[in-house]
Amino acid sequence: MRLRTVRSTASIFAVSLAATGAALGGVPTLSTAKKAAPHVTPQISVAKTSGTTVTVSGRVTLPDNTAKKRRATRVLLTLSNGAGVSERHTVKISSKRAFKESWTTTLAGAVTLTVQATINGKKTGTTVKRALYIQTSTTSPPPAGATPLVGTFDLAAGVDPATGSPSGTYFEMLLPTGAAFPNLDSAGANKNYTPATPGTEGGLSTVAFQPPPSPAFAGGTSGSALADSIIQPIGFEGVNFSVVTAKTDPQLGVSDPLPTIYADGDTLSGQVTAWAAQWNGDSFNQGSPKPDGSLPKPTTKLTGTYNPTTRAFTLVWTSLIVGGPFNGFAGYWHLAGTFVPAS
Repeated sequence: MRLRTVRSTASIFAVSLAATGAALGGVPTLSTAKKAAPHVTPQISVAKTSGTTVTVSGRVTLPDNTAKKRRATRVLLTLSNGAGVSERHTVKISSKRAFKESWTTTLAGAVTLTVQATINGKKTGTTVKRALYIQTSTTSPPPAGATPLVGTFDLAAGVDPATGSPSGTYFEMLLPTGAAFPNLDSAGANKNYTPATPGTEGGLSTVAFQPPPSPAFAGGTSGSALADSIIQPIGFEGVNFSVVTAKTDPQLGVSDPLPTIYADGDTLSGQVTAWAAQWNGDSFNQGSPKPDGSLPKPTTKLTGTYNPTTRAFTLVWTSLIVGGPFNGFAGYWHLAGTFVPAS
């Protein structure tokens, strides 16, 4: 009898507590469910590029559309390339929940636009993405269906047999007439060709620039080149030369795009505008195309082959030398090895 009374009293107390909570405007009880925070969903109406100008506009959906909520809302616009380089812009929304931003990008080629809403600095809602292409004087749209190869083109050492064609990675200097200019310091059997050895980073990166060290030359402003990321320095006319890629062209002082290589089945294309040779205090742009987007003869477009299964590759191009002691000469570049995707 006493046990029944205790249970009855507990039941009355629970009912009374719930009723009191309701009377006080919803004082939470153990059974009250926590409401999820409302989400803000961005919608893109325009996402376009014109040269290096990017324009993005759209609206956001606010479940709680108040002036206070609109003031707390921002739209985060992120533009990024395959190498992980990003640009970010934060935009307010108008009284009509609209946003718009236009800026000049430093990126080039294939990029991804990501749109994310925030409230009081905290991300909320869904993320929207769009694929864009930044067309500059040194970029051209990749072939339909082509895939950017982001990673390192690990180089195979050059081999120049006494007879037959060389293989691996090598360089050939060409006279203005197109004939070969022998390199008496070449380790190859045929002095027309200069075999190269992979550098400390294995080869050419499409993830990040590979600039020269400081100083770039053994004598400070002259002497043998010291860059060794892409290839090891090689003797040429009694002085070592090497190659670099840098955001600012070491010869021309203008901005160069990060090297971009595309695979379309077993064919490679793209640009190596930033490729520059350094020798005895001088730098020579040896890219394709040149920083202004041109292909002055005998400069050729970058071409190559690719095996999607083994990732074996070849990359070939010729580039005119402008200025310095070899003005009017040209460099023929043959890179070969295995592509290693970025992790």
